[in-house]
Amino acid sequence: MKKLGKILVSATLLVGGIINSANAQSVDDGKKDNFFKRAFRDMKESAKLQRQIDKANYQATKLESKAFYQEQKRKSNPSVRTAAMREEQLKELETANKRVEDAKKKLDEVKK
Repeated sequence: MKKLGKILVSATLLVGGIINSANAQSVDDGKKDNFFKRAFRDMKESAKLQRQIDKANYQATKLESKAFYQEQKRKSNPSVRTAAMREEQLKELETANKRVEDAKKKLDEVKK
């Protein structure tokens, strides 16, 4: 009878330990579930935001290429191209004349 009592005591302790560990594991599983729920929710939000960023970048690239095409199309017209070249040449001529004047002033200062 004493042996039976000892066996029952050790069996209840063993069963109680298993139940306690099972309860602790279920609590840990709950934490893990919450962790995975939060992780997947964060990934979902991140994916949505990245999608919006990608759409905006696509639209920007599309509009930039369209603007570049129109600009090149306009420049292909000979009259427009020559007018633009003339403007650039006049600007270069002005800067060259200014440099000549500055050089003449320096030369006059050195001679004095």
